[in-house]
Amino acid sequence: MGLFPYADRYPVNRELPTTGRPRAEILAQIEEMSAAEDAVAHEGKISGSIYSGDEAHYAFLNEVFGHYSHANVIQRDMYPSATRFEGEIIAMTAALMHAPQPCGVLTSGGTESLMNPLLVYREWGRERGITQPNLVLPSTAHPALHKGAHYFGIEVRVATVTDQFVADMDSVRSLVDENTVALAGSAGSYPHGLIDPIGELSDLAVERGINLHVDGCLGGFILCWGEELGAGVPVFDFRHPGVTSISADTHKYGFGLKGSSVLLYRTPELRRKQYFIMPDWEGGNYTSPGMSGSRSGGIIAAAWAAMVTLGREGYLAIAADIFRTAARLREIIGEHPELRVLGDPKFNVAFAASTAEALGDDPIDIFHVNDALAAKQWRMNGLQHPPAVHFCITRPNTLPGVMDRFAADLHEAVGYARERRGTQPRSGATYGAGGASIPREKVAAGISGWLDATQALPPA
Repeated sequence: MGLFPYADRYPVNRELPTTGRPRAEILAQIEEMSAAEDAVAHEGKISGSIYSGDEAHYAFLNEVFGHYSHANVIQRDMYPSATRFEGEIIAMTAALMHAPQPCGVLTSGGTESLMNPLLVYREWGRERGITQPNLVLPSTAHPALHKGAHYFGIEVRVATVTDQFVADMDSVRSLVDENTVALAGSAGSYPHGLIDPIGELSDLAVERGINLHVDGCLGGFILCWGEELGAGVPVFDFRHPGVTSISADTHKYGFGLKGSSVLLYRTPELRRKQYFIMPDWEGGNYTSPGMSGSRSGGIIAAAWAAMVTLGREGYLAIAADIFRTAARLREIIGEHPELRVLGDPKFNVAFAASTAEALGDDPIDIFHVNDALAAKQWRMNGLQHPPAVHFCITRPNTLPGVMDRFAADLHEAVGYARERRGTQPRSGATYGAGGASIPREKVAAGISGWLDATQALPPA
């Protein structure tokens, strides 16, 4: 689509306009673009990304946001309501995760919620004389953990996964040494929606006297209902004594607006290591609970409003629909011997091509399947190691008829892939790109140039 996807429709701003444009004109453009871009989501054809899809819910949250869109909650004396909202969000989430006490912070999203605890665990290690800290995690852990380790000077040790695509405990144990400050596991993992053996990771953390972060950014606010709904979800929260922190995104299955996440700690002592305090600055005694300084009061208010307007009954009803739809999706995939579901997913279903041994025939290329689905506007997420795609079930996917349409289109997509054995598919596995993935030959050549290109505009 290039850097100017609407250049044929609207003026391109290569510099600040001399004269401002009318608000009505700007709003008309915004409404046209957003309506077109949301159309496929309303059909339930998007994996993940659009977690609620309820326009009345969005309108309500936008109204809440509007009351605080101008508010910077760093000024707590001006906006004490933000302290109320933040405290109650943390308390409600802590109760869902069975925390021993409500202790946590709000962040701007999953990446910050995964990076902050690594700073805490680095500082925890320094207090114990660890100058070369390391973090042990499975290969399926989110890249934001690697990013945080890169920023904070922590060595990452990557454990293998089992044939069920969860952390291999023998591999994890072999990587732990006297410099290990923390372990990490997912509930559930972004690639496959699977829950690592958190109980065994907890036992190891307790045995070695180290920390354990559970990444529930994607799955925390959906998997927490699984036990009550009988969905076969194992315990992954603070009920395991070795779990010292959990992240869960309110802007995903918490159904808040984008830009909010919750990071919980087992103790205030751990959380305190995240704080930055500069008491002798000329501008005054400066304190900050995390990486962000200025923060939007609107985002915090909207996250609180989403939680209290839905309540337990609302979340449970949505979760039941999502678990039911994911189970139906697994059945649909299982109707095709050419395909296999990876692991035992509950809400985010990854599937790959069956192996030649299992199929007794030449395997298909899963990205041909993705190409055919994308042609019908299904937006799956491409994966690698092994090549696969996943369909992360959200509320729009639970609408009547969506899975029936997917079943018919998947049947055609498998036939399309069967006919194109030995040819190069268009799509590949690039995070956040869906069916429009960068072709694999370009990925192999490196994507740094592509990233550079997205950050600067070409000349007129």
